[in-house]
Amino acid sequence: MANPNFKGRPKGTNKVTIEDPSLEDYYITQDEWSYNLVKRNDNSETTVGYFPTLVHTLTRAAQYVQLGENTTTLEGYIDKLSSKLDEFNTNFNKK
Repeated sequence: MANPNFKGRPKGTNKVTIEDPSLEDYYITQDEWSYNLVKRNDNSETTVGYFPTLVHTLTRAAQYVQLGENTTTLEGYIDKLSSKLDEFNTNFNKK
């Protein structure tokens, strides 16, 4: 049976935070199990998804960022999504 006094992850859990201006209001945390996409709100933070790879996480982040811009046509949405993914690729492949 689980300990009712235990809340959260155990001490010593490794956690990495990934922040970048191209993610806008979002950031990514990585732990031993997954990549977590988190949205910063005015007074809080909301985890919007748990993903197995960084690629999946960045793809979903791009989708959320583009949805925030109220793109109205499918072609416009796809173009902006592709543009945001290219921006991520450029930013993360700098040396």
